[in-house]
Amino acid sequence: MRRLIAFLLLRCPHCFRGAIFHGLWGMHERCPVCGIVYERETGYFMNAIFFGYVLGFIAILPLNVLLYVTDAHLIWFAVGTLATLTLLAPVIFRYSRAIWMHLDEMLDPRPDSFPDKEPLSR
Repeated sequence: MRRLIAFLLLRCPHCFRGAIFHGLWGMHERCPVCGIVYERETGYFMNAIFFGYVLGFIAILPLNVLLYVTDAHLIWFAVGTLATLTLLAPVIFRYSRAIWMHLDEMLDPRPDSFPDKEPLSR
């Protein structure tokens, strides 16, 4: 249950307390609380793209079903899909990365002491 709440609040997959993002698109390099490096390796977030596709499909599905049922013109499908995805792009981006990070942490958990953990200096 703690992991689900941490995921919904976009918190660290390791400690469940630190924020993952510091802006609309900006992501912390390390957890502000426990100090783990979010990007484990180069290209780490490439797998998050697949979750982004699924979230994007889920986002446009209700509108497209509604447009299909009302027998709307094809241009409305394009406009509706483009508008929906444009408005939800930041949410899809953030949650696709969070899904991938939490899933990866569940499948391959990091120990509490690991070599890439350095004390945060501020």
